Amino acid sequence: MAYVRRQVLGLAAACALLAACGGSRDRARDHQAVEALRTAQAKVAAAGSAHVEATMDTGDRLASHSAGALSWSDGVEGTLTVRITGGELAASTRKLGGDPSQTRFLPDAYYTRMTDVFAAGQRGRHWIRYPYDAGSDLTPADTLKALVAAQDVRRVGVEAVGATRASHYRGTSGSQRIDVWIDARHLMVRRVQRAGDFTSTVHYRDYGTPAAAERPAAHDTVDFADVTQNASRDASKSG
Repeated sequence: MAYVRRQVLGLAAACALLAACGGSRDRARDHQAVEALRTAQAKVAAAGSAHVEATMDTGDRLASHSAGALSWSDGVEGTLTVRITGGELAASTRKLGGDPSQTRFLPDAYYTRMTDVFAAGQRGRHWIRYPYDAGSDLTPADTLKALVAAQDVRRVGVEAVGATRASHYRGTSGSQRIDVWIDARHLMVRRVQRAGDFTSTVHYRDYGTPAAAERPAAHDTVDFADVTQNASRDASKSG
């Protein structure tokens, strides 16, 4: 899930471009892999929801673990509990974002709960609203769609994901290398995305599980753009 784009105040570093590998000769597409991924895309889209468990790592800077249920049958909706697990920015992120924190996904944006320390500088507002980026791959079906379009997509082999045997596929989309594992039901059970020192790993299980999220109160919510604008203003005053 690329709901891993900006983690708690946008502290995760921007992904660096991956260096191109191989020679100048184009590699022929693995058409059997493409068809298998198209089948999986349709199955995952129809399933509509799943329990997710995700880790994010930005090298030495920040690492986190998230778990909860997400649905995507009518826009993205669900609630994840987020724990900070390490990195140079862990202490400051815990101070402002809490540990654990909570992220709520709704069709228009996702919302992250922050601490009273953060709210004191935002007129008492505890929730940051992050609008989705255009073209964000918010669901596992979106990830499979991107991989189907990859010119270098291929089947790597059959591997174990926990107790499940799954087919491993790999390709490149934009600046990211994407690896997915598809089980015998044609459902994605694991996805790994890498770009530079950024790595996101998501495990999916219990497809069809219920998922819900409550919209935070408007008076307790601040847009991420306003947070960054306020931070820039405060920095200029202290400079």
